[in-house]
Amino acid sequence: MPLSANQQTRADRRGAFRLLFICLMAVGIGNSMLFAILPPLARDIGIAEIYVGAIYTLSALMYLTMSPVWGGLSDQYGRRPLVIFGLATYAISTLILAAGAWAGQSGFLPPLVAVLAMALARALFGAFGSATGPAAQAYVADRTAPAERTQALAGMTAAFALGGMIGPALAAAFSERIGMVPFMIMIAVLVGACAIIVRLTLPENTPPRDRGRRPLNPIAQFAFAADHRVRAFVLYGCAAWLVQAASLQAIGFFVMDRLALDTTAGLQLAGVALTAGAAALIFAQLVAVPALKVSPRMLMMIGAALTLAGQAELIFSGGYASIVLGFLLNSLGFGFARSGFTGGSSLAVTPGEQGRAAGVTAATAGLGFLIAPLSGLWLYQTVGPTAPFMLNVALSLVALAIAAFHPRVRLAAEPFEAGEDEGGVV
Repeated sequence: MPLSANQQTRADRRGAFRLLFICLMAVGIGNSMLFAILPPLARDIGIAEIYVGAIYTLSALMYLTMSPVWGGLSDQYGRRPLVIFGLATYAISTLILAAGAWAGQSGFLPPLVAVLAMALARALFGAFGSATGPAAQAYVADRTAPAERTQALAGMTAAFALGGMIGPALAAAFSERIGMVPFMIMIAVLVGACAIIVRLTLPENTPPRDRGRRPLNPIAQFAFAADHRVRAFVLYGCAAWLVQAASLQAIGFFVMDRLALDTTAGLQLAGVALTAGAAALIFAQLVAVPALKVSPRMLMMIGAALTLAGQAELIFSGGYASIVLGFLLNSLGFGFARSGFTGGSSLAVTPGEQGRAAGVTAATAGLGFLIAPLSGLWLYQTVGPTAPFMLNVALSLVALAIAAFHPRVRLAAEPFEAGEDEGGVV
């Protein structure tokens, strides 16, 4: 007989959440390693930078399209199978990526064919590896009381940020010692091992709440984003991710141009800014959000206000310190904002819709990175270095208005599950 909600101890849940945190951090390391590996790999193979951008864009498009599908399917078939499927697919896609990189470096394949293989590998991750995030988020939502859910989800989403902070450093260190391709294989093995450990140890004894069948149709699943209960959180998430993604893509060029630096010095100083931003994001999600214990609406308002201040600081920055401060404020704000709209959307829906809510909020990240080359780099090159940050100011104001005035955001403190037993399910 399955254990009841109250029979699962908090220690059991903490162990399960810790395992998922490690798995998501491993995926975050694997994703962020590409920022360090792909530029020198592109130069080594002899391909233009635009093809590297195509690899990111295709992956983001597939992630945007499929995240809602996997979130909805986790409501029907359970969270653990989808987590395992996403981790296993990620490991396979990384092995294909490593094979494409090796084929290009060794001359076994022409450069463009090798790039095509790597792009398809990342598309495989975007399409199928995207199952892990929404399913893991819904797993946590299932097993937390409404009062603690926003904090728990903040900790889980921080796993990606932590992996993103240490991934480039690990990639640089290990690639120098063992090479790029062996490092990619090492990450694939690590994530594959995570899939096996989840299969063997992650508890999921309660049957899925939603036994109905929904079509494997991205358009049908995207329709849930227009549901009046989650629409405001999805719109806010789109604005927040557009600001974050454009800032990430533009900050390196901005440091070089604002300070008139060469490529080597610019990359070093931009790396410091990126690391400071990642640390601020992690601090917000792992320290500040649990300490403040405020509503999702308040987190969303704090996040939008901080990103607004950070973007303004970048626009008027006169030196390196002010650039770092602006990017740090923006990243700190995004940490609050992501915790707010993720937790708010979860609290707004029924227990049987947690996967669907997680899927549509996860898709906002794909939208951000899909549009960022236009809202970030294109504006930067055609209008001016501060143009992306000016657009981000407008987006931050829109996000702040949604958090402050939208009636559904105000109701986030009155969750559907308020009458349920505390502790969730097994």
